[in-house]
Amino acid sequence: MRLLLLALLFPAGLLLLACGGDPTLTPASKSDAEAFTRQFVEKALDFYDENGREATIDFYNTRDSVDGEWYVFIIDDESGMVAHPTRPARIGLKFGDLVDVNDKNYGAEFAAASGDGSWVSYMFRNPANDALEQKHSWVVRRNGLVFGSGWYER
Repeated sequence: MRLLLLALLFPAGLLLLACGGDPTLTPASKSDAEAFTRQFVEKALDFYDENGREATIDFYNTRDSVDGEWYVFIIDDESGMVAHPTRPARIGLKFGDLVDVNDKNYGAEFAAASGDGSWVSYMFRNPANDALEQKHSWVVRRNGLVFGSGWYER
């Protein structure tokens, strides 16, 4: 009986691991940009919970953390941007410095992010093609840090 139960539960356990531990998530496809973005940020939050602040900032400042147009940026409430793998010159920028070409201060919306997350839309250069495009970022606050990633509207 135990072997039968294990045989039935093992595939479910593998699916659970593939979805980042959350039984309600199935791996999102990039074709579903919103779901993929939310999961991309959730993976960064899981990495943070498992590895701590410094290891997370170190990793998300590398090109290894980038997946096409998706990358994670991290902003500290006190010191500003601490991770941005595609535009390292942005490190140190504060929320008030984050203004797009249309003078939208999207940094204020980032600063207002909660632990539940929120969407913020603004114009930004897509690292995959260097075009200025509408970006939709999912931002989540955790322990004085704002984690975000986004997708570009074409």
